[in-house]
Amino acid sequence: MPDPLVTVRLVSGDRSRFIPLLLEADGSEPVLRVYLDHGELYELVSSDAPVGVVLLIPAGQDALEIKNIVLGAEQRGRGLGRAAIEAIADFARTRGVERLIVGTADSSIGTVAFYRACGFHDAGRLEGFFDTYPEPVIEDGVRAHDMLRFEMVL
Repeated sequence: MPDPLVTVRLVSGDRSRFIPLLLEADGSEPVLRVYLDHGELYELVSSDAPVGVVLLIPAGQDALEIKNIVLGAEQRGRGLGRAAIEAIADFARTRGVERLIVGTADSSIGTVAFYRACGFHDAGRLEGFFDTYPEPVIEDGVRAHDMLRFEMVL
């Protein structure tokens, strides 16, 4: 069996070194710091080189939440995002996880399309979620208000 395009590798030590990268996916450092030390942080690796990072948090007895996932800017647009989701799903399956959960802003049209293309299905909406952020979340001139939730059955 050939090596997967992306694998996951547990990060030990100081998580704060990943803050600049994680902030590309969650633009509020105060909010990021609230959940940074929850769950497990993994590097996403391709050809033995780090390409991104994902923070996975248990969500009930049978699920993992992708709390934050981001690829380095130079890694985007190369198919590594889809490969990362596949690697995370495979990783979760080996641990007996039955579902992956992820959320994104209602203003993240491209991200919504990406998750759907990867096999996630709509799983609800958290109204006003981004209204609680210290600063408005704005993407492509659109202010985010709600978090859209998605689920993938493994």
